[in-house]
Amino acid sequence: MANRTERKLTGSGGRFVAIGAPLVVIGIVLALLLDHNWVGIGVAIAVLGAIPTVVGIVLMASAGVNQHARKDRPFA
Repeated sequence: MANRTERKLTGSGGRFVAIGAPLVVIGIVLALLLDHNWVGIGVAIAVLGAIPTVVGIVLMASAGVNQHARKDRPFA
């Protein structure tokens, strides 16, 4: 059962990263290449893309911690 949970967490995390990463890149490109009003819009798009990216990374990290905890070894 634990393997299934880890797969689900990792799969969901990968999807979130795949959704957020292109938005971050587009936002950074808009902020760097264009001027004045587009800088703020680019930063806003990058921040909105960073949210699902961070959620995806946290989901994948929690899957890794879950896997490590199942091995009955100490963390430190």
